[in-house]
Amino acid sequence: MKAPRQRAVLVLRYFEDLTETATADAMRCSVSTVKSQTRDALAALRAKAPELADLTEVMS
Repeated sequence: MKAPRQRAVLVLRYFEDLTETATADAMRCSVSTVKSQTRDALAALRAKAPELADLTEVMS
C-alpha cells in the first residue's frame, strides 16, 4: 500500500463515511484520484489480508 495517501483515503471513505467528493476536498485532490487511490488501496489490502475478503460480501 502506498502510505499515507491510500490509508487516508480508506479512513476518510470507510471510517469517516465521507463521499468521494468530500474525501477529495479533504485530501485536496480530484475525485478521480480518490477513486484510483481507493481501488489501489483495497487491492493491496485484499492481497495482504485475503482472510478479509468474506467481509466485503457482508458490507455490500
